[in-house]
Amino acid sequence: MSSFPTLNHVAITMDAALLDEKGRAELLDFYGDVFGWTEGDNTGEAGNPLILYTGAFGQFVYLLPGDPYLRTPAMDHFGVLVPTLSQLAEIVARAKARQALDDRVTLIDVHSRTTPGPTADYTLTSAYIGFVLPLLVELQHLERHER
Repeated sequence: MSSFPTLNHVAITMDAALLDEKGRAELLDFYGDVFGWTEGDNTGEAGNPLILYTGAFGQFVYLLPGDPYLRTPAMDHFGVLVPTLSQLAEIVARAKARQALDDRVTLIDVHSRTTPGPTADYTLTSAYIGFVLPLLVELQHLERHER
């Protein structure tokens, strides 16, 4: 385990109407299909949250129905790292397929930029995907290029 604290969850208060039975099913379907996230057990949690496990130990998205609920500018987001460029491309492809069927899907396609460092350059490749949540999910792949 890292000696530095690590981010383990994002908690978002959402409009309760988006977390009814139909809304939960849509969220689970989208985030399960596109990202591979699964529903977590909310036993003992107050307020009937929807908990989305990301697949990484101890990391999840916690969606709580409530009022007032979070409203954000269009580009507000949280980021997740992906280990390979091919995995990033596969996730984006699944999001594009869903976007073709549902206009609630937001997608900002893949783009890259390289930043020089003192001993190496770093390439950040990313894309943004959103569906119903008030925050987008930014996929990031980071690659170090030794000089």
